[in-house]
Amino acid sequence: MFVTPGVVVDGELVTNSLVDINLNIRILLGSSYYDDWQGQETFVAQDPLGNPIDKRHPWNQTTIPRPQKRDFKGNYTWVMSPRWLDQRTGDHLALDTGGGPIARLWSTALSGLVDIGYVQATGHSVKINLPKTALLPETEFEWHIPKWSNTLERDRARTYFQAYAAATALHFVEKALAELNAGRTATWSEFKVPEEAIGCGFHEAVRGVLSHHVVIREGKIANYHPYPPTPWNANPRDMYGTPGPYEDAVQNTPLFEENGPDKFKGIDIMRTVRSFDPCLPCGVHMYLGDGKILETRHSPMFGVAGHE
Repeated sequence: MFVTPGVVVDGELVTNSLVDINLNIRILLGSSYYDDWQGQETFVAQDPLGNPIDKRHPWNQTTIPRPQKRDFKGNYTWVMSPRWLDQRTGDHLALDTGGGPIARLWSTALSGLVDIGYVQATGHSVKINLPKTALLPETEFEWHIPKWSNTLERDRARTYFQAYAAATALHFVEKALAELNAGRTATWSEFKVPEEAIGCGFHEAVRGVLSHHVVIREGKIANYHPYPPTPWNANPRDMYGTPGPYEDAVQNTPLFEENGPDKFKGIDIMRTVRSFDPCLPCGVHMYLGDGKILETRHSPMFGVAGHE
């Protein structure tokens, strides 16, 4: 996809290293329906490079569910709290993907490494060049790093990334045709599962980073945990009291809706959460604080009219 991996904190590119990004992932609890696994087996003490692996890294995670009644002052979700340990400060940061496009563009722009003709990262922006077609002239777009990461910027980045995806798709087609014309048609390589190994793979899902963390023993999976965008974006307050991105984004949000409590829809809050393009949009529950819950159920196919 020609997206540069990276961790961006307060507008500053901290690292592009996938090793550092992986090593500093921490899975915290605090407000989740799980018991701690500190007393459980340590699957990986250090990686092949000699780096120590923390007990709260996904390689060492043991999932111990603890179903319980929802308590907004205690535990209230099945989502754990992934954090990234900033070695400069010791802070466990609640990083987010912003729904995918804004994080991809931001990291790529700051890194300034991508230049495939159709897409160019400048260090402060991303230029996207679409060639002339039968109906449209040649067009250039330029996404600039915004001052803030907010609802409008997350949605704006999504629109720019449509052009980005189209431009890179054209590049991939040209490269694929060149391979075919050169007679290189192999599409896979033989692979044998090792007897003992640890592995980590980073990918870009639609909504942002997706990582897979696996431990192999005797040719079998001994431990495996994936971390897709949803837990990074939808996680609750952790053991340090740090809110997850959804909560942080809606805290202190001005409400412009004029409906009273009986007809309150929470459109300002919903607009903010949905700008992350969440995987959890089908059931929307609005808690009004007085014990009354408004509940609307949507069918992905039929919308509100097809509710249960």
